Amino acid sequence: AATFAAPTGTPTGGQKLTIRIKDNATARALAWNAIYRAGTDVILPTTTIVSKTIYCGFIYNSADTKWDLVALVKDI
Repeated sequence: AATFAAPTGTPTGGQKLTIRIKDNATARALAWNAIYRAGTDVILPTTTIVSKTIYCGFIYNSADTKWDLVALVKDI
């Protein structure tokens, strides 16, 4: 399993963050720190996809102190 901690440093409003997750032929559970959040239309992935890559695109929301998930591409 993998847990994504809060990034280090001091982000600024509107800053972008891309996380690339490459599976190694065994599906793994994914957990996220509370600083990451998603809406109902694009949700944080909870498992990897066997032998595939996942990209998660975030934008920092300084008003709420959260990394908002705005893009998700799975099964590459």
